[in-house]
Amino acid sequence: MNSGAQTDAGIAMGGNMPLVIDVHVHLFAMSEKNGAIIGDKVRRNPIFKILISRKYGYKGNDEEFDRNYVEKVAREVRESKTTDKAVFLALDGIYDSSGRLDTSRTEVYIPNEYCRKVCMENPAEFLYAASVNPDRADALDELDRAKAGGAVLVKWLPNSQDFNPSESKYIPFYKKLAELKLPLLSHTGYEHCIKVTDQLLGDPMHLRSALDEGVTVIAGHCGTSGRGHPHEFFDDYLEMLGLYPNLFGDLAAITSLTRFNYISKMLKHPGFMDRHVHATDYPSPPLPLLFPAALGIRKALSLSFVGNTFDRDVETKRALGFPEQVFTRAESLLGLST
Repeated sequence: MNSGAQTDAGIAMGGNMPLVIDVHVHLFAMSEKNGAIIGDKVRRNPIFKILISRKYGYKGNDEEFDRNYVEKVAREVRESKTTDKAVFLALDGIYDSSGRLDTSRTEVYIPNEYCRKVCMENPAEFLYAASVNPDRADALDELDRAKAGGAVLVKWLPNSQDFNPSESKYIPFYKKLAELKLPLLSHTGYEHCIKVTDQLLGDPMHLRSALDEGVTVIAGHCGTSGRGHPHEFFDDYLEMLGLYPNLFGDLAAITSLTRFNYISKMLKHPGFMDRHVHATDYPSPPLPLLFPAALGIRKALSLSFVGNTFDRDVETKRALGFPEQVFTRAESLLGLST
């Protein structure tokens, strides 16, 4: 455990504080030897080039990039003063009508096997999160394999994985998740980085079937979409919080350019802080300069120069008023408390 991530108050009391776990950290890989698929359009995407290729020293060698990425993220977690562990997310692809991976339509695929291997090699820094598209022919068996392999949750991105979570054919999948006590972290709201088949698949209302089956659902991004989008899901998400005690949300990317304008409503909504967990959406960069009014120019500038991505995000959220339980809730939610 990264002792630097414990609060001074907890250390002074002589007890261990709960771990600060970032539940939404993306594992990227480009090498076919690691089973990854990264489409040409993604490789040419300016956001990808800025956040991934340049920052992690990509020079055309996919295997070298994969090693550099893992080493960089692991080092940032180790050196973080605020964050103990990161949940590394695999990403499943799109499946055809026979339940086989459709490589012609899948633009980003990070296999569970590779994610699990990386997490096993870096147990002090990472927790393994599997990704299982419920349309794959072996979806239920893959959930069993994920649980046996130490997965702490299952990650979805319906907008880009091309399935509607509300369809009744997925009820057995939800029953299996509930049986295995595997939380479901499902992207909600708009997807901004990976090619989308339908943005409406990010509506959190589609997750009611999973909730009805007793699955612990973590709504990635809290149903937020961002500026200028024609569909808004956040108010529906807030309504769902009052209906489903097994619904939680993560705070991924809310300090970024696309979702920062929801923060004031989050802080004011009754009970919101009791149902949410910390997340960054790493490598999406937190941008403290988006909050000059709330933080003051001097504080916003100071936070902008915090070099560690995890620390910059946590410290910005704390300065904005997010309470400590938001940062420590994931340990119990993921069933890691002793």
